[in-house]
Amino acid sequence: MINTFFLPALLAQNWDVFVVPIPWAPPDTSDSVGNLLDILPHLADMLSYFSKLHSQYGDLVTFTLPGFGRTIIIDRPEWLEHVRKNDMVVYGKGERTLVMFTAFLGGWSPFGAEGMRWKTSRKVIKPIFASAQFDATLRAMNEILMPARELLSNAAKQDVVIDFNEFFGRLLVMIFYKMALSSDIALLTPDPSCLSEPHMLLADASTQNSISSGRIFNPWWQFTEQLNGVGETFAAARGRADKLVDDIIASRRKMSREAAAAYDDFLSTLLQGTDEVDPVLFRDCIITLLFASKDTTQNALSWSLHELSRHPDWVDAMRNEALSRDTQERAIPYDNLANYPIHMAVLYETLRLWPGVPKNSRVALQDDVLPGIPELGYGPIKVDKGDNVAWSDFEMMKNEAVWGPDAKEFNPARHLDADGQFVKPSQPKFHAFGAGPRACPGSQSATYQFVAIWASILPFFDIKPVEMKDRYWSDGLTISMRDPLLVRLKVDWSTYRLQYSRADEETNGTSLYSGVGAGLSYAVYS
Repeated sequence: MINTFFLPALLAQNWDVFVVPIPWAPPDTSDSVGNLLDILPHLADMLSYFSKLHSQYGDLVTFTLPGFGRTIIIDRPEWLEHVRKNDMVVYGKGERTLVMFTAFLGGWSPFGAEGMRWKTSRKVIKPIFASAQFDATLRAMNEILMPARELLSNAAKQDVVIDFNEFFGRLLVMIFYKMALSSDIALLTPDPSCLSEPHMLLADASTQNSISSGRIFNPWWQFTEQLNGVGETFAAARGRADKLVDDIIASRRKMSREAAAAYDDFLSTLLQGTDEVDPVLFRDCIITLLFASKDTTQNALSWSLHELSRHPDWVDAMRNEALSRDTQERAIPYDNLANYPIHMAVLYETLRLWPGVPKNSRVALQDDVLPGIPELGYGPIKVDKGDNVAWSDFEMMKNEAVWGPDAKEFNPARHLDADGQFVKPSQPKFHAFGAGPRACPGSQSATYQFVAIWASILPFFDIKPVEMKDRYWSDGLTISMRDPLLVRLKVDWSTYRLQYSRADEETNGTSLYSGVGAGLSYAVYS
């Protein structure tokens, strides 16, 4: 049996009550279980469920779930703008989400806090994203990118297949360790086989991400995880991460003022930039930055390679842009970011199609009214206190009514003007970095890392996926790629000749950076 639900709306001009029909039609619904029977098969992939609803019922859909109440999906930028502007006033993350993020990233993480606690954590983190801190990022890039290219050159010479998604993830964790903690971690070596060697830190991050995502639509996870052992697995992974960061922070705080002053990294900025003394606050901030830095940029790089492999003209355009800037021997300076409009356009187009956080939600802290969109036939929409308001950036940023008839196509040109300069799309039409008071403070850092990494790799290598196929996401808080991104590489000798001596060329690719990275000391995650 097909039922039609209606969402009451309030006409603000004259306070007359009318209804906006929302044809959400799950089969066999009842007052006791709501739409649970329809949702159950999709609990392991709620992003696909949101896409199914959008395809069947449009931009405005409502469903109910035991333990959650009513959820209203609002896949229009006009409604999303209203919600994000009123974040932490009219709308909040809700107790369930805060508990989940507290377990994952800590109670002082900006993701797991609201009110004064959120303001404190953002205040502590803010200096890290000041322009002066990009010096630490640039040093880390220069130290890590060059030996990473040696791995790629060896993979090309040996003609071995490597997982580029794994490569990107390990590369970004190494960069983070260097710029945040002035530490090295053994994730990449010149031997391509290192990519298949398991590492506890990476495994723990993946475990926590996946389990946390599964908790969102399971209001009883604290009970069910005691029965199936998942809670114990999660606690062990989180405990190892806490100990790792706690030990580094404790070691730094034991140093003399003179010794500590020699460090110029994210941790030193945290310790020197605030009067806060709670070591748990510092730990939660570092763990949050590690997760956000690694996942956001890794996913953007991997999905961009997926799209670029289907659009080789844009690979050529990025390669030519990088070569014209003549910075292949070192990472690009942050001040030069604007000189890479094609790279930035590719990033924004990748994030439009594959947003880092593909779905999200808030809880109404009080009764509210979403603005009407008369041209689409929507009047103002009443939201009751306690309602969940959700959205799918994954669907909204592919919406032809928002982005035009080619909305589902990869076309970085939409972010370039007639002179070829990058034009940043408006928020929240483009919502990959969020909007409102909770907008991502690290958007510039992520943009810089994306551009710097591609500009350091594409001039030297042709990268071809082993298999051209549609790719899908894994269930998680972020849009991680489900399957390995297997590729083969070939050295672009024309670029090599431009940058290196004839003597090196005669080694026929034995090592583009012989000796670079030898003797690195690595910290062990244990």
